[in-house]
Amino acid sequence: MNKMFGKAVVFVLAASILAFTGCSQAGLPAGQSPEDVITEALLNQGEITESVYEITANADLSGEVDGEQNSLNGNVRLAGSTNTADSSMLMTLSIDADMNGDSVKADLEVRANEDGVFFKIGKITVSDAESQELVELMLEEYLGKWVEASFMTSEEVVESGYADVDYDEGDPLPFKNIEYVGTTDILGLNSYHFTADIDEELILAMMGDVPSDDAEEFFAAATIKGDVYVAVNEKVITGFGGNMTLNDPEMNGTVEMQIKLNPTRSNKVETPTAEVEFTEEDMGALLFGGMMGGAGSFDDSMMFEDEGALSDEEFEAMMKEFEELDVQ
Repeated sequence: MNKMFGKAVVFVLAASILAFTGCSQAGLPAGQSPEDVITEALLNQGEITESVYEITANADLSGEVDGEQNSLNGNVRLAGSTNTADSSMLMTLSIDADMNGDSVKADLEVRANEDGVFFKIGKITVSDAESQELVELMLEEYLGKWVEASFMTSEEVVESGYADVDYDEGDPLPFKNIEYVGTTDILGLNSYHFTADIDEELILAMMGDVPSDDAEEFFAAATIKGDVYVAVNEKVITGFGGNMTLNDPEMNGTVEMQIKLNPTRSNKVETPTAEVEFTEEDMGALLFGGMMGGAGSFDDSMMFEDEGALSDEEFEAMMKEFEELDVQ
């Protein structure tokens, strides 16, 4: 199942790269081709300091891995606002998915501003009763409450979540067969609409740390069509739509993603009233408690209070290793 899911993640990463890095025809500026308009937008994208956005992804996949039938069906919605000038952001995330007959639904809201970093887990519902019991045990202190992550700053959150653009004059476009369709509204901005095919080789080169075998297998089995949107007046990318069809015994079906972006404004982030504080020690308890069968079975004093306990520097180094393992 990990292999199948890993390939699905490749598409999400590829679409995100396109959206955030990401023949003169009637309706386009005089003398400019579709390629010219998209190139100009990519070059301007690096000047963006704020935006509101909406991202949706829908998957309907099935396949056989090592003789086992697997399926993944569901949708994810992400929406929010980011402002790098004042290091503020807000984000809402909802997940409704079914993997091999086991369903999960979850809602999360995150806010960050000069007052701190806050999150609220609205609900997590898992169809498997044992898993649901474990989730409630581990998160009972936080569910439905505003929680302050006291070990994080808004600057760190915004910097880590902001997708900078690495596109220079003369670089090839990650699209092929670009055609102009017309104009449409994207989050309040009048935008040119183009259709395009994805240049798999360029996307592979841009995907960095993604395991090459998974990515190459993914693109070998995939047909990807995309829609690209560019603001008529602002000359920046305002959206990307990707429709992937997979035809592989290990994973076949469809994945669709839509990303909409208005890079001319951001929303004011109100400071919630936090009921609970969330520390690095709490994070360690959740991580290790989950591995050991629940937060209640893990005594974090073993790490932070007893003789020979981890120092702050050792704990931070350990957390960094976990993050690196997760990326790999």
